[in-house]
This record gives sequence, C-alpha cells and structure tokens, in this order.
Amino acid sequence: MSKKRLAVTSSVNQPLDRDYFKYKNKSKPKQSKRLTDCCQQDLDHKVVNVNNKQDWQIIEEYIEQKLFEYPSTETIQPVSCDECGRLLEYQSTLNKKAWRM
Repeated sequence: MSKKRLAVTSSVNQPLDRDYFKYKNKSKPKQSKRLTDCCQQDLDHKVVNVNNKQDWQIIEEYIEQKLFEYPSTETIQPVSCDECGRLLEYQSTLNKKAWRM
C-alpha cells in the first residue's frame, strides 16, 4: 500500500459549528443573532413553551422533581413570555425554616 500525502490547509482545519451546517448551502447572514420581537430570545435556541401540552408536562415534571429534591423550596413558578409562551426562567420561594439566623 502506498502512503498518500495529505495536504492540510487552514480552511480545511476549521472547527465545524452549527452555523457551518445551517448555512452550508445558503448565504450566511450578518453576525447578529435572530431574536424574537416580544422577549428578545434567540430564535435558534429550542426551548420549552408553556402553550404546548407536551412541554407543559416537562415543566410540571421538572418542578415536581425539584420540589422533592429540595425540601426547603416552598414553591416554584415558571416565568414565560406573555406573547409567545417561551419559558424564560423559574422563580422559587424558600420556606422560612430554610433561613437560619
């Protein structure tokens, strides 16, 4: 078997990211992120939506799991965008017993 010589160039040796595959056959947009108009979240980032039944079950299961894991947590409230329903964050309240002074 003969050894083949591989020529390595700088353009070939670049890391491949999501943008490479997303815009492989299309023109690449400007460097700015595409954001939602209502809550300024990245459109390319897949998140759970409170208006979707399957996503709501995921949210409920997550909250139930965290309430059992952390007994000092009294409530957990999912905070979402009013317009599009994207989950933005969770807010939790702690029991007074958790605050030791």
